[in-house]
Amino acid sequence: MKKSFGRISAAHNSRAAMFAVLTCLALFPGAALAESMTFENVCKGNNAASCYVRAEGQITDETPAQFSSYLENEHSDGNKVLLHSPGGSLIAGLKLGELIRARGMETEIGIWKPEGAFGDTVDGGYCMSACSYAFLGGVVRRIPAGNRLGFHQFFLSGERTGQVSSSQVDQALMSAQELSSRIVRYLLEMGIDARIFVLGTGAKPDDMFVPDAAQLEEFALVTPEGFGAFFLEPYKQGLVAASKRKSTTRLYDLASQFSSYCRKNKPYVLITTDGGILNPDDLPETRINMYSKGRGITATATKDLLRVVGDRSVEVEINDKVVDLLSASERIEFNMFLGMASGGEVRGAIDLSDMDRKIIAASFRFCIG
Repeated sequence: MKKSFGRISAAHNSRAAMFAVLTCLALFPGAALAESMTFENVCKGNNAASCYVRAEGQITDETPAQFSSYLENEHSDGNKVLLHSPGGSLIAGLKLGELIRARGMETEIGIWKPEGAFGDTVDGGYCMSACSYAFLGGVVRRIPAGNRLGFHQFFLSGERTGQVSSSQVDQALMSAQELSSRIVRYLLEMGIDARIFVLGTGAKPDDMFVPDAAQLEEFALVTPEGFGAFFLEPYKQGLVAASKRKSTTRLYDLASQFSSYCRKNKPYVLITTDGGILNPDDLPETRINMYSKGRGITATATKDLLRVVGDRSVEVEINDKVVDLLSASERIEFNMFLGMASGGEVRGAIDLSDMDRKIIAASFRFCIG
């Protein structure tokens, strides 16, 4: 027995063994999360965009197959997975993430709170250890404020109680290189900065590396939200100002670009979608909200001011008052609803810098024709 303990101690001190172990379970309170992961279809409201597959509990070897079976046999309205888990089996966590990616699903961390027929997500959720790798499978990944993603060292079941045999340690040491290679390959396939592997495995089994907001973005652990800074592009005799979406569009959220320009001395904005089906005979109501110093003004465009450009954009004719507001706003929000069959809501929010405001103003001075 002493020999076995000696080998276990050596495994703890071996960098290779750090990666070779197979269980990854964070120590968090809560009897419910000690149970195997379960799945449930939940919605915030009547539209599919508000729905999730709630995934809560410990990831076991059976979890990937159970998740696949759930999606095949249960009607799930949404394409998002809401995760709340202390971890579990590392290999199963990787497989679960691969299934999520193959299905084109999004991931989010949070706790589901039922409220009558529907419910809402609340903070306090966590996705630790093996769950963190499942989370990275999302094509879009969100961690709302008040929720946590965590990484740490992996360990063999029973290791911390001295129940691991010498043969198990030998096997772990021999498979260390293969397992670490698989983890890094998985990270790269998911579009994640593989440096997180070094930081994550640097934390001891009883500790947790929880990336801060800057690290979440730096290592591509979360998907960038919103729209980027405005830029100018020459077009014909004038200039067009535009802000592009930082991430790819997704189901029921199809806005890809917001542009401003003038033509024949008339000012316009152009809202471009990615995949929306625009019918010139059934133009959507379009609203633009402009905020400055905490106050907001909403401009609603009537159908006579709207024009479909191609099959992906709606041009909105605006007046001089809206031009002045856009050029002075601190934040712009826009919204138009195409109907669920045509792609759903097209919306966006852009926080404006002083340079953004100057670029927008320039686009209304140098007309394109």
